[in-house]
Amino acid sequence: MDALLLAARLILAAVFVVSGISKLLDLSGSQAAMRSFGVPERFTRAGGIALPIAEVVIAVLLIPATTARWGALLAFILLAVFIAGISYSLSRGRKFDCHCFGQLTTSEIGPPTLIRNAVLAVLAAIVAFSGFVNDNVGPGLTEVFGDLSAFEWVMLVIGVVLLVALAGVTWLLVHLLGQNGRLLVRLDRIEDALEDANIEIADDDDEDEDDEDEEEEGLAFGAPAPAFSLSGLYGETMTLDALRAAEKPVLLLFTDPSCGPCNAMMGDVGKWQRDLSEKLTIAVVTRGSLEDNRSKAKQHNLTHVLMQKDNEVADAYQTYGTPTAVLVRPDGTIGSGAAGGAQEIRTLVKQAAEGKVPVPRPRLAAVPRPAQVRQPAPNAQAPRGIASIGKDAPVVELSNLDGEPVKLADFAGHPTAVLFWNPGCGFCQRMVDDLKAWEADKPEDAPNLLVVSTGEVEANREQGLASPVVLDSGFNVGRAFGASGTPSAVLVGADGKIASGLAVGAPTVISLLRNEAPNLLDASAVDEPEAPAAPRGVPVGGKAPTVQLPDLEGKEVNLDEIRNGRTALLFWNPGCGFCQRLVEDIKGWEKERPEGAPQLVLISTGAPEANREHGFESTILLDQGFRTGEAFGASGTPSAILIDAEGNVASGLSVGGPDVMNLLRS
Repeated sequence: MDALLLAARLILAAVFVVSGISKLLDLSGSQAAMRSFGVPERFTRAGGIALPIAEVVIAVLLIPATTARWGALLAFILLAVFIAGISYSLSRGRKFDCHCFGQLTTSEIGPPTLIRNAVLAVLAAIVAFSGFVNDNVGPGLTEVFGDLSAFEWVMLVIGVVLLVALAGVTWLLVHLLGQNGRLLVRLDRIEDALEDANIEIADDDDEDEDDEDEEEEGLAFGAPAPAFSLSGLYGETMTLDALRAAEKPVLLLFTDPSCGPCNAMMGDVGKWQRDLSEKLTIAVVTRGSLEDNRSKAKQHNLTHVLMQKDNEVADAYQTYGTPTAVLVRPDGTIGSGAAGGAQEIRTLVKQAAEGKVPVPRPRLAAVPRPAQVRQPAPNAQAPRGIASIGKDAPVVELSNLDGEPVKLADFAGHPTAVLFWNPGCGFCQRMVDDLKAWEADKPEDAPNLLVVSTGEVEANREQGLASPVVLDSGFNVGRAFGASGTPSAVLVGADGKIASGLAVGAPTVISLLRNEAPNLLDASAVDEPEAPAAPRGVPVGGKAPTVQLPDLEGKEVNLDEIRNGRTALLFWNPGCGFCQRLVEDIKGWEKERPEGAPQLVLISTGAPEANREHGFESTILLDQGFRTGEAFGASGTPSAILIDAEGNVASGLSVGGPDVMNLLRS
């Protein structure tokens, strides 16, 4: 019995010392685990440090026979707390990485975690019971090893070292075999994709002779970054253009829910997103189930988590492993090589934050890619709005869905509407039927239509538009015309000059196509601007729709009950780059609100945590389906409308940052 008690103490001590030291080396993970268990935020920092220290102290107490009973009792209590917390989380359907052994292992809580802690708790209970009831916790180490000769001590130390080394090698082999298995699956898929694309794979002999010509992972430095449109964790649509709208570099981090190294660095990713938000936008591109990814995002306070169906975006960026990161420059081109593995990613993040990403050496060989389209001339910038009427339209020369070059100049001799489009944009999707109806029954004097779109070829084909569609993956043409979102359109006259202001939102775009937007065609309106049109279905002076939505705490709020005089409703999305540009302006307005300025209420999509991070003082209500925005006629973010003290609509819809701020200052 004495030998069993000593063995139980040594096992418990070994587990607790490894667990404690591992947690001390991974404090961010330890703190994230405490948040996942429901510990209040204000206690996680201190608790994340206190817990591993307590575990090390328990391990020390278990060694001497004089203190072993107390160490065993504390171990039992701590393990009981762990078991209760894990059982409660599992009963609520929550799974997350417990960081039980820091970064040594990356596994979610589950039945195996409960069984392991239960076994350890039984060992601790046996030692504690025997110690307090029978006054026997087994022999002390000095009693067992006190009579050993010098030679026997040396052999004992060598044996312990060999056992530890054997355990380490076994652990390493198990993880390497698992990782290799995942890599082999990925390699099989890559080979199948290469065969489908008729790309030959070099023989081993050729690889030995041509190592210098071997294709590197990732797209070439300076190549256009492939556009994409993905869903976020709460149904919001996020595009590369929206991520780039803040005019900061965008770091795309490709991860996989079954990738251990990916999960291990998520704590760092959350910290980077918070600490480097003014210098760098970091987006996590992952896959798997929504619930698992929501749990991890909550655990590590992640934002900009985008869901790909399989690996379609990773494949477009030619990254074939996880974790891998790629930097996209503010101009929409690739700004780095593909950084594979945690260490390379950390280096890339540091370089990007400091603006010191090195230019990779030129490539000698490359996998064939679609021809790059010619970008608009840099001197062809058109300021946004009707002040541009009469100026030469920017040069447009892009490839259509069949890869054939199309020029705006080809449409000379007849007015042409240039429609800026994104097949993944919800507001674009809602106007597809209206656009098709216009194409099918085009008015006699209607303009031609040229659709300038982001997104993939197949996604654009699925829209089924009859008008020509050309691809502008970097949204460069849109910016050249002054557009800052989709859908928006501008009319180019038969003489190649800009003939209208920018039509923003589906109703205004359709009006422009039907020649029913005279205010956009009148250049004199620059000096005498017309009052903005009232939103659809809600004329100025009409009763505002009822607004009853949950706040960030989940409490239902009726707008009529919190309104205090004039109120501005701001339709918002925390993941929208155009909204992010406005954050500091709105905070400045909140701190120094002009006399007579309206009360501000934000109607936002996205997760509560993402909205809290902006730090607004004003009330925020959540409208995940954007139904309230639609009721007021909004078709994009940011946009705002004014309600008077009687609850009537007092203004037209202000769209875009400058117009929103003008409304707030009114």
